[in-house]
Amino acid sequence: MSRKRFGLKHILIILLLIAIIVIVVICYKAKLHIVIHENGESSDDYKYTVEFEGSDRYTDEELSDIMFGEDVSKNAVKFWWNSIFGEKQEIPFIETYDIEMKSFGKFVITLYDKSVVGYVTYMSNNLYFDKDGIVVESATLALENVPPVTGLEFDYFVLHEKLPTDNEDIFELLLELTQLCDKYDIGCEKINITANDEVQLFFGTVRVDLGTGDMLNEKMLDLSDLYEELEGISGVLNMKEYDYEDNGYILKKN
Repeated sequence: MSRKRFGLKHILIILLLIAIIVIVVICYKAKLHIVIHENGESSDDYKYTVEFEGSDRYTDEELSDIMFGEDVSKNAVKFWWNSIFGEKQEIPFIETYDIEMKSFGKFVITLYDKSVVGYVTYMSNNLYFDKDGIVVESATLALENVPPVTGLEFDYFVLHEKLPTDNEDIFELLLELTQLCDKYDIGCEKINITANDEVQLFFGTVRVDLGTGDMLNEKMLDLSDLYEELEGISGVLNMKEYDYEDNGYILKKN
């Protein structure tokens, strides 16, 4: 009896796999198409719609080209199948993605961005690193809202390993600084690390000297109050220490 049950179970599994393969082959032969979902509307000329969620580093059209290529007979069922049982595509600055079949005619692809704090330029490439200083991507393009960092000295790098700098604690400081820029809505066009491991922040034609990072939250809060007043000004704002005698920070205009 146990042998019969065992054999029947295997037969059912084989029949199920055959049925799935047949469905995939039929869909592939029929050249079922896929379109980018836009404003909740889909074209009657296509069978499938796809929505992209979770990342603003690419447009829907760019993601479509990356994932499905330029072939007009794009097949969502085949892509869904491969994402489950095959290897996922590697997409720059995307850690991973999930694809969900909402219905037979609708798919949702959720993307998860790689955590990026800044980038350094090395031999014509931009090396993007995370909060721990690990190089997560090497590319020629410059991402919006990710500041370039200068002043970090290293002789080599290995992808997916930490940048070999003398001061490894600097990455925690860079993470805190970029987070505070977002928190207080301060533009950050470039960050420089001096030879003394002091931090300089650049926006517009203003350089802000923040020192070694002591009381960084308080300094960035003060900077947010001064931010609009600095618009159009060219010079250096010294925020290393608060000058109590002159009642404030020192701004030297160029």
